[in-house]
Amino acid sequence: MVLSDFLPDTQPRLADLTSCEDWLARAALAGMPHACSALLTLLEEIEAHPPRHSAYLQILERLRYPVMHAAAEQAKGFAGKPLPLNHSEAAVFAQANGLWAAMLRAYGRLLSAALKGKHPELEPSLARLFQRVLACAGEAIGTCLLARREFGAHYWRLMHQAYTAAEARAIRGETVADLSVESSPMAAYVEVLMLQLAQPHRLSHRELDWTRKWVRLWAHKAVLSREAPWHDGYAVDLAGASGPALAKAAADSATLRFLDLARVAPSISTRIQRLEEGAEPAALGLGSDCTRLAAQDLLKTLQRAWIDSVPARDFPRRASPSPMELVSGFAAIHHAIEGNPVAKSASPSSYSYGEAERFHTFQPSAERDTREHGLETWETVGESDDGFRLRRGTQGMRLAHRQLVALRPSGARQFILCHVDWLIEGPDQTLTIGARALKGEAKACAVRSSDRSAPQRADALMLPVAPGLSPALVLPAGWYRRAGQLELDLGNAIRRVTLAGLLEHGFDYDRVRVSTS
Repeated sequence: MVLSDFLPDTQPRLADLTSCEDWLARAALAGMPHACSALLTLLEEIEAHPPRHSAYLQILERLRYPVMHAAAEQAKGFAGKPLPLNHSEAAVFAQANGLWAAMLRAYGRLLSAALKGKHPELEPSLARLFQRVLACAGEAIGTCLLARREFGAHYWRLMHQAYTAAEARAIRGETVADLSVESSPMAAYVEVLMLQLAQPHRLSHRELDWTRKWVRLWAHKAVLSREAPWHDGYAVDLAGASGPALAKAAADSATLRFLDLARVAPSISTRIQRLEEGAEPAALGLGSDCTRLAAQDLLKTLQRAWIDSVPARDFPRRASPSPMELVSGFAAIHHAIEGNPVAKSASPSSYSYGEAERFHTFQPSAERDTREHGLETWETVGESDDGFRLRRGTQGMRLAHRQLVALRPSGARQFILCHVDWLIEGPDQTLTIGARALKGEAKACAVRSSDRSAPQRADALMLPVAPGLSPALVLPAGWYRRAGQLELDLGNAIRRVTLAGLLEHGFDYDRVRVSTS
């Protein structure tokens, strides 16, 4: 591992644990982002003027909880936001990521000192230092995932090297206290492997947050082994710079480690069963901030990803990119499906989730904000029978996870109605998305409501207009009312329909089952 040792400063920023407690007592850490900024500044000052090694470790251990809390609060400023992040959101992300990077550097310097054997007082803390380095790297990666940002291969290399060193010293499974749970170097490493296998870019930010909490409950049950399973399984190459992937059982490499999640499987299946029987998520250790149905759906997703070893289908890459027209914004999509796509916006859209909800709930379609429009040209870099992988290398409209879009391949006449299945921001605000097609050919229509407390009229889309498929309506977010009735205007006929159930809730739309009166 490329980790540098250090010499203690004659006048350290904080000399010992007592001076750290004094700083915490004086610091005003209640407000965000002030707390994140104050802690980051402190860590950088300690890095420039470090105390003795044993005191440095005590100080870092004392700062771990405030850092964890500050980073979690800071994440509220960028998690779940449309991409690319705007300037203020990107600054909030950079600060949160910088906080974990500073913690990682600090623990890394102490680990390097301990491995060199010149500081015997650190020897009893060697397993803890390995765990902390791996945990801090995992937190930095988790911060990138919450922001839907690409993270560099250097994180994987560092984690592989740290785990390899812990394994070589036969302390990979040594238990250490980690805030409110027990962990180990291997458990901290496995947390990140499991998170990566969960297809995190396909999860909402709430689902990702729950998944990060749940892997901490189960990571200690996983085992990394040199021996391949009798069937194909997930493995990680310790000599590489990437995450885990499916590997053949016959694979024979000294640097491959196979991930055995057999002991995790009962923890998931039992909870799914208990939820189906009516148990509350909090009673099962899943937290009180998720509903029974949401917890059940996510557990089934994780079960497929981790236990069944069937990764979500990806899009085969094209030999060469081809242009693809993309329309976003409900009104613009409605026009595109009608055959009248609007022109490209002069400036990117920047509405938040809450704004989208209010925007679609209270604004008539004819008076919608000018931010809700746009026709852009993207590159198709992969496609399958039911979706596309697209990339945009220039600035443009912001897109959100599970947002409705319409796509038209080069040379095609009809737009295809899709939603954004996943998205990730790369360097210089490049954006890559996976778009999944909604089944059936969409038809533009309109709906009217007699409910005076709700919007009176809105554009809508009828799905599918195809034989053998049940009809569904795609409505702007906020229009769905359980068992509500609407007048459906198909252009040549007006029908009264009942909204019979919610099929899918997207960022800016609801897909609902309908029945005719």
